[in-house]
Amino acid sequence: MSLDIDQIALHQLVKRDEQTLELVLRDSLLDATPAVDEMMAELHRVYSAKNKAYGVFEEQSELAQALRGCRKGEEDFLGFSRAATALLRDELAKYPFAEGASCCSANTAIWRLSICWWRC
Repeated sequence: MSLDIDQIALHQLVKRDEQTLELVLRDSLLDATPAVDEMMAELHRVYSAKNKAYGVFEEQSELAQALRGCRKGEEDFLGFSRAATALLRDELAKYPFAEGASCCSANTAIWRLSICWWRC
């Protein structure tokens, strides 16, 4: 299955100790290789098989503002994905069960924008 990947970024959150979730941010977008296409197809398959759920951003949240800026061309997709991953880290750090995670931001023909994360 081809998802027609326009842009994709993969970042990581690494739990260094009980108090620290470190950001490991890529400096560039991933190339849309067959391996990347296969990874996105598998993510699509797994999430499509689950019960549907969604989230709503508060109108003035930092994430909603960053997304609007990206869609208006005020910030590039890589910058948006880096900001979104930092916001995820800040939110996860509030909870004692926070662990490391990989965070994938993608802009594809099927998903206008998708932000997925999973534990390492």
